[in-house]
Order: sequence, then C-alpha cells, then structure tokens
Amino acid sequence: MTNSKNKAQKRYEGKVLNFDHLVFWVANAKTASSYFVTRFGFKPLAVREASESRPVISYAVRSNKITIIFESPTKEDGEISVDLAAHGDFVKDVAFEVNDLDGLVSRAKAGGAEVVKNITEEKDNDGVVRYAVLRTYGDNTHTLIDRSKYNGIFLPGYQPSEEDPLNGLLPATNLMFIDHVEGNMADGTLEDSAFWYEKNLNMHRFWCVDYKHDLVPYSCINSASVINEDETVLLSLNESAKGLRPTSKASEFVKSLGSSGVEHVAFYTDDIVSTMRDLKARGADILTWPPTYYDLIREKLADSSLHVAESIDELQQQNVLIDFDERGYMLQAFTKHVQPRPTLFIEILQRRNHRGFGAMNYKWVFEAIERLESTKEKNVKEEEKTEAA
Repeated sequence: MTNSKNKAQKRYEGKVLNFDHLVFWVANAKTASSYFVTRFGFKPLAVREASESRPVISYAVRSNKITIIFESPTKEDGEISVDLAAHGDFVKDVAFEVNDLDGLVSRAKAGGAEVVKNITEEKDNDGVVRYAVLRTYGDNTHTLIDRSKYNGIFLPGYQPSEEDPLNGLLPATNLMFIDHVEGNMADGTLEDSAFWYEKNLNMHRFWCVDYKHDLVPYSCINSASVINEDETVLLSLNESAKGLRPTSKASEFVKSLGSSGVEHVAFYTDDIVSTMRDLKARGADILTWPPTYYDLIREKLADSSLHVAESIDELQQQNVLIDFDERGYMLQAFTKHVQPRPTLFIEILQRRNHRGFGAMNYKWVFEAIERLESTKEKNVKEEEKTEAA
C-alpha cells in the first residue's frame, strides 16, 4: 500500500526535461525565419500552412538542439494580431518537453496556474503528440509537450522545408542548445514569478555565482533564477532596482514591450571566438564594447591565477566579454535587438566551469565607460592647454 502511494505521489510530481522549442509571434513569419537562417545559421526545418480553422502560418527553423517557430496571422482578427499590436514581435511561448504531462498539469492546476489549453492530442502518420499550455508572466505561455510517441520531423501538421542555398555558401555558426532564457518582470513581481515555477512546474531556485556580488548600483536589477531537476532548463528573471542609472534595463524593457516578457535567449557554443567570427561573416548585428573594457580585463587577469585559453586580443576582436573567478570563467557576446522595439536580443555564450550570467560585466563595462570618458576629458584638457600655449 505504501509503495502504491509513493508511486502515485511520484507520478503527480512530473518534471520538465528539456527546452523543446520557442515560439515567436511576428508580423511576417517568412522573413523573420529567413533572418535567423541567413544571419544566425539556422536551417529551415518545417512549415505549417494556414487554414480556415487555423489562420496562422508557422515556419520552424533549427540549429542543432535549438528549434524556433515563427508564427504570423493570416487574418486581421485573432489573438496573435491583438498581441502584436500590443507588444510588437516577441517571444510568446517557451515550450518544455516533460516526462509526465498528466501529473505536471495536475500539479499546475492544484497550484492555481492558469491553463490556457488543457491536455490536447494531435496526430498524423508519424504518431501522437500530447501537450498543454500554461500562462506565465505577462502574455507569455509555456507549452508542456509529451512527444514520446511521435517520430515525425517536428510536430503534426508540419511539412519539411527546403534547404536554404545560402547555408552552403556561408560558414556554420555552431549554435548548439539553449543555455537559458531570461525574462524581465514588472516591478514588484519577481518573487511571485520565481515561486510560480517552484509551485507549478516542480523547478527549484538556482543560486549562481552572480548572487555573491552586490551589483545593484551597476546592473540596476534584482534577479532570481529557477532550474529543473536535471539542470537542463535554466530560467533567469529580473526586475528593476535602484542604481547609478535613472532607469534599469528591466523597466525599460517592460515599458517597450508593454508587459513582462522574454528579454533574451542565450545560445550555447563550445567555441565562441569562431562562432562570433562566423556570425559576423553572415552579417549578424553584434554589440561592441569600449577598448578600455579589455584593458581592464587584462589588468584583472594579471592579478588572477586563472588560465584563460582564449587570448584577450581574440576576445576583443570578436566583441566577447569575460566574467570569471578563481575557479572558472564564462564568455558572452550579444546581438543588437532583432526586432523594431528594443526588446528581444540574442546572447551567445560559452562556459568553462562557471555557472553565472555575466553579472560582473555590468560593473566592468560601466567602469570601462567611465575610464574611457575620463581619458577623453583628459585629452580635451591637454588640447586646450596646447592651444592656449
């Protein structure tokens, strides 16, 4: 009797296994998906055409274990059109593969989560997919997917896409999997949002190295993170905090999007220097940093016992930031915003025994900018002295 009870309890728990895919709601799915193919090296995966009952066209693209669906409405009315008017292009859904859909949905219902779509089955000749949709922060959702009985190319209703000839002419980018998804919350909602994942999706708090530092004066944000049991799904959440700037990146994001939402997605690579070189060759828009940042890093590494395999010159050439402690380091670079509103951007990331999000770089970039401005002021004063003489 006890064993049966334990089994029932375990089934009820359920768990999130992996990121399955992301869904972007965009004005033009065809061109948005093409941008990720041409600029980021994704491959066209599959298309789901619109129909009378489903006036939405969907283009799926993939890079290794990263899959993104771009969806656009084919009629002016409907939920997508309403959300696009409110937010512009944005990440609507972060889908998770789960091991016990029934148990996890039961847990979410018991926790008071809003179920947008109850457990549903879709099938074709390749099998059956079962899924449910929960509402999370802002207008975002999480689709929970059981694809254990499906062998198709992606999902029922999708047909394979043709290869894009540009991928045969341009370098591969080696974007491997989703390292984390980061969201910005409306003021005062951070703790409730983090607890939502503990209560409804059986995830737990992730205490990373960043939280050892008091960086609020530089980052202007408070942060919390949650992770699944197998540590394959990491979600970071931010809200604004008082700092050296009048506003924070979290409050600016919420104002631009019109609600809480996904600020960026981090794609992992095992060779960020080559990946950034190849992304630039494809014309991706990459953020750059002042040269004083790399001067600062050289000084800090000179006082550290840490060995960095990459040269600082290489990191500077490819606009890569480095955050480190005595045990390891992480390398990160960022694209500019990938849509008209200053909301979503992409992070490229590589880890070497470091589980943070690059929090120290807020401080170091800020210090580098201060150093650059100080140098400029000094040069101006010297020029004025020379002219006066």
